[in-house]
Amino acid sequence: MAEFIRAKIADIHIGERLRPIDSDNVEAIAASLSERGQISPIMIRRTPAKNKGATPFTLVAGGYRTTAAKLLGWTEIDAIIVEADAVEAQLLEISENLYRNELNPLDRAIFVMKYRELWEEKHGKIDRTQNLKVGAKSPKGNDYPSVFSGGRELSSHVCNRLGFGAETYKLVNRIGQNLHPTLRAAVRGTAAENDQSALLKLAKLPADDQVKVAAALRENGDLKPVLTWLKGPKAEVDPQEEIFRKVSALLAKAEASTLRRVLDHIGTLSDFSFLEAAE
Repeated sequence: MAEFIRAKIADIHIGERLRPIDSDNVEAIAASLSERGQISPIMIRRTPAKNKGATPFTLVAGGYRTTAAKLLGWTEIDAIIVEADAVEAQLLEISENLYRNELNPLDRAIFVMKYRELWEEKHGKIDRTQNLKVGAKSPKGNDYPSVFSGGRELSSHVCNRLGFGAETYKLVNRIGQNLHPTLRAAVRGTAAENDQSALLKLAKLPADDQVKVAAALRENGDLKPVLTWLKGPKAEVDPQEEIFRKVSALLAKAEASTLRRVLDHIGTLSDFSFLEAAE
């Protein structure tokens, strides 16, 4: 059973988080804490006894709130102690962040991917060839609607626990699984990390191209010219050839009466006397 306490911040080990702390967000949360006080408690667990000399508690969820409280000079913070091992603690951290809807598309994909990894660690690897629903197909590169060997459907579990629909899960999962770690790091801090459509395009690229995009992004944080460069120069099209192609396609659909009208129209527009002179 969870226990609510007023914890000393010095007694809480924050540790490594799944996403970097953004100083602007910390300042915004600090302003809210200063004005309204702490609305929701952070989540902590007791540090295992084997870690001698460690702080009594380890942070599970609430890194931004804890950092903001430190910025304000607070020495204590409201917290809930949960019973959880290291893996379950990370699952709780991911769940809370997704429920609070504080993640951009990049972070959300990373969190869902990590959730999947941790879940597999506890329950076994996903096997797309077993335990599928009757008549269901497992799309390439996606576990939906495949299940674990234990008979639990990952996608449904994630959707239910993390609070979003199956279609959103599929898109987020696609980014998390297919976005190269090098590109993931390069996208951080650019406009692309907030653009799910752009992330999906990047995730579709071959790994070698993703590494090239990452290198280019480090030189220029604007994604548009990088993607344009990756596509290569646009092939030049003869405008008259394009007109002929479109007209031919339309004429193929025309009835005989319409074709006669077109011929009459062409006759009124053009002077074909040069053909008569050539005879």
